[in-house]
Amino acid sequence: MPLFEMEASPRGRMRVFGRTQLPFALGTVLLGAVAALVDPSLLTHWPMVTGFVLTVIATCAAVTVPWERLHPSAMISIAVLDIVTVAFLRAELAPLVPAVTILALFPLLWLAYGFRWYGMLVAVVGATFITSFRFVYISRWPATPAEWANVVTFPILVLGIAVIVYIAANQLRRNGARLAAASRAQSEALRDARDAEAIALGILNTVSAGVAFYDADGRLDVANTTARRMTEIAGFRLDTPPYSGEHAFTADRITRIPDEEQIIPRALRGETIADHLEWIGPPDSQVAIIASSGRVHREDGMLLGTVVVAYDVTELADAIEVREHFLRTVSHELRTPITSITGFLDLIDDAVDPADTKVHGYIDIVTRKTDDLLDRVRDLLSANDGAKPPNWASNDAAALVRDAAERTHRLADSHDVVVQTTGPDTLPVFADGDQLTTAIAELVTNAIKFGDQSSVVTVRYGLVGRRVTIAVTNSGHGITPSEQRRAFDRFYRAPYARTQAIQGFGLGLTNVRAIVAAHGGHIHIDSVHGEHTTFTLDVPQHPYTVSQE
Repeated sequence: MPLFEMEASPRGRMRVFGRTQLPFALGTVLLGAVAALVDPSLLTHWPMVTGFVLTVIATCAAVTVPWERLHPSAMISIAVLDIVTVAFLRAELAPLVPAVTILALFPLLWLAYGFRWYGMLVAVVGATFITSFRFVYISRWPATPAEWANVVTFPILVLGIAVIVYIAANQLRRNGARLAAASRAQSEALRDARDAEAIALGILNTVSAGVAFYDADGRLDVANTTARRMTEIAGFRLDTPPYSGEHAFTADRITRIPDEEQIIPRALRGETIADHLEWIGPPDSQVAIIASSGRVHREDGMLLGTVVVAYDVTELADAIEVREHFLRTVSHELRTPITSITGFLDLIDDAVDPADTKVHGYIDIVTRKTDDLLDRVRDLLSANDGAKPPNWASNDAAALVRDAAERTHRLADSHDVVVQTTGPDTLPVFADGDQLTTAIAELVTNAIKFGDQSSVVTVRYGLVGRRVTIAVTNSGHGITPSEQRRAFDRFYRAPYARTQAIQGFGLGLTNVRAIVAAHGGHIHIDSVHGEHTTFTLDVPQHPYTVSQE
């Protein structure tokens, strides 16, 4: 508490001394000086001498006694000594210096403010003692109403002042307690916030991703060391606009990305970025990153800021590049001798006697197997060519489904499988007919190869809302959930395909997904292990739907 209350320390004791006993001691010295000027003989009277001695004792005790180790009420004894001092000094000086009574305000206010209800009681009793002692000293009781009023008035006024001061002290104590509690709560909240910040920074600096958070005004709030290192490689600082650098390139590693189209400027404009790939750094030491961004809002919708996350995928990108180069090289190297083999087979076929049907049969078998091998090489080459943009045109989805089913007729016969198509006679769709037919045929081919022998593969097609849906269903082994997650990955082949020696490179579903995505569509799997599997693709029926996707 301020003013008169003491904290449990020597510093608190000295602060109370400076605010209470020291002013009283100086006031006593002043009265002694006044008495010496008015009547020096007064200084030899026992009340004056006793008063000065009591002041010295109280002052020395206030300084030297370790009151902070005693009960809080113990220091009331200093105030009592001061009251007795005032009573003795007033007994001699009241006729000459009436203001001597004012000296009593120091201990009386201290009693009312610094102590509990008992302090106020001591203050009133002390005031009564101060006004009554002089009559005891002169051995005469008050003889007039004025003298009685002088005895009574001061204690009554002191009582009123003590009550007011006591109430004010209690109010200040309550306010002080509330402020102390609020201060403690604020300190704890600040400590918790700092702990949370330290934990968050520790987590951010531990993860392998670069993370940066910008507030609603676009100023950097927090970022980990990985994010700062990435931006330094790109040629800029996270906390310095325009948040773009000269070493940011597209996937071809050559074309520089304009400043306004780089990751952080786009994110701060409110764009949602998902798995954006770019290369950063000088040409001789580029790093591949995949970045995503999103905005953070409160529950009421208020914008808090923008978070940007980037992963270093250089090793993965390099591995993919090595794989692509390897496949491209192998494909080209294989296609050249296979083409030569095909040519020489034609020459041999021409050179063999037409009547030798047995040899011509062997040549036909080798030719078919060579064509199959060449098709596999073409598949490998197409896997490296990437998705081709659709050649948009008006088509009939029903006719495309029938055409796809016809393409798989020979394979279906070899597996004793019946391919059934179910849907309207015509179904207009604006799409690339060749690509869409290829995608449907691939789904039907997979349904035949991975389904049961002597079963039925059903192709259902129709219009759901504004989207054309095509579902291919077979019965058989099915696809487990773990296999479904990887079914569209390039070169992925399920364990069932390997154990059953089903031929393929694991590229068919990858191409299907690429074709469907290029048309603004989706594809998903519904499979019950050991029962059936359905692949369903949907594409927009009209081109304006593509623009809305």
